Amino acid sequence: MRRKVVLATGAFDLLHYGHLKFLEESKRAGGPGARLLVVIARDRTVRSRKGSNPILPEDQRRVLVEALKPVEKALLGFEDLNLEDVIRRLRPDVIAVGYDQRDIYEAVQNLIREKGFKAKVVRIGRFGSDDLDSSSKIKRRVMENLGRSSP
Repeated sequence: MRRKVVLATGAFDLLHYGHLKFLEESKRAGGPGARLLVVIARDRTVRSRKGSNPILPEDQRRVLVEALKPVEKALLGFEDLNLEDVIRRLRPDVIAVGYDQRDIYEAVQNLIREKGFKAKVVRIGRFGSDDLDSSSKIKRRVMENLGRSSP
């Protein structure tokens, strides 16, 4: 029997606890023995979607994510963000989407319906109410702390 393939995507800039929990839950969504493949957003994609440059360059973000225990393989995304190409190439059984990625969730659902892909889309919930559960919150905290420190 073929192991299920789970696909997760993201920028994964400034890795944090929420990223790890997201990846663990994504893999779990594929069932026992699932393979987790993670597509890392290119620097250009991060700039266009979030309006700012990532702190870590794409090649470093990819290596860091691939080193995490639940991840079997991490790949850089396409220069031109194209979900259809990613799904065709990786042929996932499950596509995991974060709780805060409503637009991506809807786009993937529509694409699966339109193109007849067999993948199931799952939304992974939020983990805790920690004030450092996103890279942007971590960046904000660093800037606040820099403002308080003396030279």
